[in-house]
Amino acid sequence: MSNFSGLIRSTTLAFGLIAATGVSAQAPKLTLGVFPGVESGQSESFEIMDRFLPLAHYLSSKIGTQVLLLPVRVPGAAMKSMVQGDTSYKLFFGPPVFASEAIKKAGFVPVVVEEERIRGAFVVKQDSKVQSLKDFSPATRIAMPSPDLLLSILADDALAQHNIVLQPGARMHMAAAEGIVLAVDNGIADVAVIRDHFAHKLVSAQPTRFRIVGQTVDAPGFALIAHKQVAEDMRAKVRRAALALNKDSSALAVEARTGLRTSPFVAGRDDEFLALQRMMDTSALAGLK
Repeated sequence: MSNFSGLIRSTTLAFGLIAATGVSAQAPKLTLGVFPGVESGQSESFEIMDRFLPLAHYLSSKIGTQVLLLPVRVPGAAMKSMVQGDTSYKLFFGPPVFASEAIKKAGFVPVVVEEERIRGAFVVKQDSKVQSLKDFSPATRIAMPSPDLLLSILADDALAQHNIVLQPGARMHMAAAEGIVLAVDNGIADVAVIRDHFAHKLVSAQPTRFRIVGQTVDAPGFALIAHKQVAEDMRAKVRRAALALNKDSSALAVEARTGLRTSPFVAGRDDEFLALQRMMDTSALAGLK
């Protein structure tokens, strides 16, 4: 029943916002796919609709073209369809690894990206003999997120830069940051890989228990991307609209920013995603060893 009521709520919101934008239902349309990331859990479609419909309608109101929202719950299937070209997505908003793969394989280009970059940190217990990444050995047990998530990709890149080749089983993939830290605290792992801001909070709160021994390079955050089939002038309109969202005080803009839960947008650049693609390739090779 909760799913049904959520669907009704989302549908009502959709019709209300369509009316508010003033965009004709007969006008050209762009489909916006949205994947909120695995950190959001297995979000129901109506929950994604609730969060991101205001963004779709804000863009509609600014570019004069109706933006239709299409929630994505299974990113692998969505990416396969995008690569094969049998999907209606012309715009997509999602996490950096997904965006990078779509740019590389499915003919998408970056439009805007979060201003805040993502960086990982290597954390050990205070009494650990490890002082820096130079002290890592092939047997060092490293707790990190799932291998296809950004923090693990950044960690693998850092290990490769220091010529560290871990033994099979030394990478310990876990679902949540709390579990990763707990693995180190309990002695199951030697090192934890977590977001840098979380690492600094952890060390600040428990300075006698944990310390940071290294950081990864940074990478782009969530991104709005567009297919190359979208005309360049339309992509420019979408970029201007997304950037305008940063400081727009209208009710719709405030609602859109609340749903996004991101830092402000800046214009996306090809080079930052090329760098991420290189790191993704490095991480994939590391996982085969």
